[in-house]
Amino acid sequence: MIGVEWDGLTDRGRYNDWYLKERDRFADLARDADWDGVFGELAEHPERVNLARPGNRSGFAPLHQAAWHGAGIGVVSRLIAHGAWRTQRTRDGRLPVDIARERGHTQLLDLLEPVAVRRLPAPADALERHFHAMLRERTGSCFDEVEHLLPPLAPLTEGMDVRIFFRVVGMMGGFHYRLHADIVHVHGSSRMDSYLGDFYQVTPDGWTKLPFSPKPPLPWT
Repeated sequence: MIGVEWDGLTDRGRYNDWYLKERDRFADLARDADWDGVFGELAEHPERVNLARPGNRSGFAPLHQAAWHGAGIGVVSRLIAHGAWRTQRTRDGRLPVDIARERGHTQLLDLLEPVAVRRLPAPADALERHFHAMLRERTGSCFDEVEHLLPPLAPLTEGMDVRIFFRVVGMMGGFHYRLHADIVHVHGSSRMDSYLGDFYQVTPDGWTKLPFSPKPPLPWT
């Protein structure tokens, strides 16, 4: 299964020019309700389905735009089938279902209502707190130099096999993570690594770095 991305970078100046143009084009297509164009882009880059415009000022990903425009049920269903998160919030805290409700698109409310296919181990707030603490500690000064919005764990509840990649500027890599057997398994790696990277497990009680690289099959493969 192909993983999807969480882009927490808030500084547009940190993106390469060619990548910035690609991402802006994708954001423009969703903003303009050009759904054929959006799905054409997702055919090439399915991992970008939940990405907002670079800089993330509004946090509107394609599913938020679909909710805003009152897109057809077929469009919204297709975005969700591509892995669009119904639990993803804008920068001001709104879910896609909230936007559809505000705009009067009542035909989309049932479809956009978040559905937990699985649950995070309780207490979920402690799990996310430890996950974020691990990210802060293991990235060293990266978060001090460049602001990143840390990824929420709620999207992991939207399927039985949700895999997410969080790219970190300054690390030359990032973190792949997924929920498996009530543990958030994390693999941190960098292009500068001469080895497989580091492996972590996060639970509501805390996080640990594994002293070895797990043998295949890995819980995130």
